[in-house]
Amino acid sequence: MKKIILSIALVAFIFSMNAQVKIEPMDKALPKDPKSKVKFLLPKDERLLQQKDYKGLDDWIHTTDFLQYLKNNPTFTLGCKTLLPDTCLQAYITAGSFFPGLIGMGFMLDLCSPAFDKNFATGLLPTPPAFTYNYKLDTLEIWGLYQLGNKGYNTESPDTLRVYVTSVAPYREKTNHYIKIRFCDDQNTYLIPKMTVKGANQAKGASITPTSPNTKMIDYILQPDDTVYIFTEDSIRYSVITIPLTYDGITANGFEVPYGDALGVMVHFIPGYDYKLGDTLYWGEVIDNKWAEGYPIRINNQFSILYSEIEGEQYACADPFGFNNAIGVYKEHRYQMFTGGKVLFNEYYFPIPNALPYMFFKISVDEENGGIIKNDTDNVIEANNIVSNIYPNPANDNVSIQLKSEEPATITFYSILGQEVMSAILTDNQTTIDVSDLNRGLYIIKVKQKDQTFTSKISVF
Repeated sequence: MKKIILSIALVAFIFSMNAQVKIEPMDKALPKDPKSKVKFLLPKDERLLQQKDYKGLDDWIHTTDFLQYLKNNPTFTLGCKTLLPDTCLQAYITAGSFFPGLIGMGFMLDLCSPAFDKNFATGLLPTPPAFTYNYKLDTLEIWGLYQLGNKGYNTESPDTLRVYVTSVAPYREKTNHYIKIRFCDDQNTYLIPKMTVKGANQAKGASITPTSPNTKMIDYILQPDDTVYIFTEDSIRYSVITIPLTYDGITANGFEVPYGDALGVMVHFIPGYDYKLGDTLYWGEVIDNKWAEGYPIRINNQFSILYSEIEGEQYACADPFGFNNAIGVYKEHRYQMFTGGKVLFNEYYFPIPNALPYMFFKISVDEENGGIIKNDTDNVIEANNIVSNIYPNPANDNVSIQLKSEEPATITFYSILGQEVMSAILTDNQTTIDVSDLNRGLYIIKVKQKDQTFTSKISVF
């Protein structure tokens, strides 16, 4: 599949470090971050050892690929999110300012989502209930910033990227290892795997692990060559971490995923240095490209993951057709601190609707073996007992709605951000609605009749 050419305006980073609690920061605000002129290169399309019956897809899949038709080739802004050691409660930015930070960041890849197709007809793999295929992840590539502190690289105690690779079954009835949720003001569905926390009272080595039985853990040892190089104040070489799924004998031929399942990846940073419960990660202030006085100078190493976002849209990175979405791990997961209505997230990853980790996937598919998935008992997907047909799709000037009965119904159009843009009352079992005033793009149609509701999607061009 053809790659998106990203238009980049990178919000550059401020070097972060782990340090003593008592410091004397300068009472100044942080300067505006410089822009990056770095050019991004796609991963090398290396020939990979293919397992019998599996055939490699033609190109790498990027975490933003599902958005190219939903957003008409959008422009992304790139930034970096520091992956805190799992004991950290927060990160210190400047005088009196804190933010929670991420303990882990990952992505759910749904190859069956029709969002990958310009006509929203089928996914990179056939969309259930069509016969679809088994597939496997051959190689994962993660882009980020691996920075060394003033102690340098420690060969006796190196830092580690801990990566969990898992799969869950959103198209079938096996719902005990994930849930699908919606935010209260958002019409999109997000897939979040169930996880378990072990060793939350330990100073180091606690695990936040997916519960799916089809899960592998990869401890990738970060190397000196993985570190960041700074060419100028606004141009850097990023850390490109390429992990074949045969790394360290994790799998013999790649991570296999059953047909119709979504692939999940979660990334954590496990420092080689010692740390303790309740640590705070400090970010040093930069003035005139120099470290301000009163700040420790990158004492310890850190890893930040590169991410893509579309500025100004709260739910910009949602997939209304399938289950491509980012997921995160926060301090609340580590300490089981979610309360009130969010207590559910003590057992599930948190959905991230507006940012996607910068990752590439090399996938192989088995075009012989697979199956048909007929049922899904998840109540987020609504049964259609009221609508016979909505056509044409994509639509230009008019959309026709054919109901199964002559009972009155209401129809409402929403943008993919969940904003209502049009509504009408249907009094006949077949009605045509003028949509010529709507902007080009994808819309969600909700039809209500008596106590029943049907939701569908349509593209207007």
